[in-house]
Amino acid sequence: MGPLSEIVPIIRHLAAGETLFAAGDETRGFFMVRTGRVRLVRFGGDGRETALFTAGPEERFAEASLFAERYHCDAIALSEAVVACFPKAASLALLGDDATARLDLTADLARQVMTLRARLTVRDIRSARERVIAFLVAEASEDGRTIAFDGSLRDIAVAIGLTPGAFYRTLARLEAQGTISRKTGHIVLT
Repeated sequence: MGPLSEIVPIIRHLAAGETLFAAGDETRGFFMVRTGRVRLVRFGGDGRETALFTAGPEERFAEASLFAERYHCDAIALSEAVVACFPKAASLALLGDDATARLDLTADLARQVMTLRARLTVRDIRSARERVIAFLVAEASEDGRTIAFDGSLRDIAVAIGLTPGAFYRTLARLEAQGTISRKTGHIVLT
């Protein structure tokens, strides 16, 4: 955990579906998931959900809130979760005093930007089939074929801009064509 160990976090226990913070709430700090999963989402005027990020164990989120007055999205527990909140004032003080903490935060934010750019590229693909294949190729492990996921397929669908129904149908077609095989928690490019 590095420099963060210097800050005493506030621990929150969340039930599945519970909102940690909502867009427009005053920022309190940033967070790290200890157990469970938390999704950051924005809701459009039509109620459509845009998934921004899903944080799992040991992943930080809402770091940008250190530099904002209000949260710009909602954070919703996807499962029971334990979340550590690193208070804003203490976090900013640490960043001001500790170069390692600044580098850790910068590296984390850079990885998030790269991931979001890759997802935007995938979302620009019109064909559902090609979009799903591009996502699977981008997310494949070192073997170039296996995609492991611990969330739901619905989360993936939302992340790449497809309705869950369109995503499930596309996966079923790809499996019927022999392009992929599916197992619990894994998809394998064949």
